[in-house]
Amino acid sequence: MVWFPAQRMANTYYQVYAAELGATAAILGMISAISTIVISLSRIPGGYIADRYGRKKIVVTMTFVIALTYLIYAFAPSWEWILVGAVIANFSLIYQPALLAIRADSVPPEKRGVSFAFMGFLSNLVCLPAPLIAAYLVATYGLIEGMRIVYLTVTILGITAAVIRMFLKETLAKERRESYETVRKIGSDFKREYVNALKFIFKKLPGLAIFYMLFNFAFMGILPFLAYYAIYFLGLSNETWGYIYFLSQIVYLLVLLPVGFFIDKIGRRKMLMTIVGLTVFGALVYGLAPRASGDTVLYVFAGLSMIMVSNVAFFTSASALEADIVPREKRGRTSAVLGLVSSFSAAAGQSLAGVVYEDVSPRFPFFVAVAVLLAAFAIVLFLIREPEKKEL
Repeated sequence: MVWFPAQRMANTYYQVYAAELGATAAILGMISAISTIVISLSRIPGGYIADRYGRKKIVVTMTFVIALTYLIYAFAPSWEWILVGAVIANFSLIYQPALLAIRADSVPPEKRGVSFAFMGFLSNLVCLPAPLIAAYLVATYGLIEGMRIVYLTVTILGITAAVIRMFLKETLAKERRESYETVRKIGSDFKREYVNALKFIFKKLPGLAIFYMLFNFAFMGILPFLAYYAIYFLGLSNETWGYIYFLSQIVYLLVLLPVGFFIDKIGRRKMLMTIVGLTVFGALVYGLAPRASGDTVLYVFAGLSMIMVSNVAFFTSASALEADIVPREKRGRTSAVLGLVSSFSAAAGQSLAGVVYEDVSPRFPFFVAVAVLLAAFAIVLFLIREPEKKEL
């Protein structure tokens, strides 16, 4: 939680910062796509390490690495350096499967929905002032200098978070771990265990894997352009965008805990269908927002709020459903493979969105997202079922 506010400050104006350093919509899409591919590939060894050698060490080590990487963002002279920083930072997220596994391991099955939502609520509560602080820094020092201050703050708080994570409790039992002396066997073991993870997904999670592909293609496809579209196409000022982002966070927080409650009470599958509906609504409203009108702020606020709500609800519901189905000793690898599927699909969506934003219309990526999301709804309806017995 120490780190999240600074990261949220950076996220508020990241797209505009990159644009001011020379990035076009197509370049933003390319950076996002490359970043997504890098993080997806890093999850494969990350999941293996989490399941074979434990969760804690990789989380702590790579948190230090990614924190220092933000110095590249802070001093970037052009968008090319943003790309370099993005590649290193996303590779450093090799620890994500381990962190997700720690979270799943630490929560009883019947409380996963509300527990995941509560953790998200606390994390986002401390982030609430972040867009306002970012807007103040941008208004006071200008976009470039203000964002450099933000990224220096991200680095400092990231190092602090890494130190705090040194006190995490290892959740993988010693009898399930192997020492690093066995690393010479990693090639054959690595291949065999990921083949087993793929077999498990084909047998137990085919519908969820397809849903991840479609949802991430649509959702992640439009995500890199929300601020860029609102400021450069719809005509909002930097400060107005910061205020809208702040207000959308309030809506997000108000529904976060109820989402966790409903996930546990009405089930993961019904919540996934609700999430798709919210995302369709958000993408449509955002894509149809009028330019430089008195109603522009209202459209952007409504669309952004629904997109943010659907994001947290998707992550919470999907994480809970995965944890229900996947045995503890397979979670790292299974999470990594599903992340790989999702990320390659997201990268395709981001690349396509950047191109059609420039070559067809800035509104068109949002309409493409709606069509793909409707297909994702059908997958949930016909192919996804919840297990009768939930894994611990």
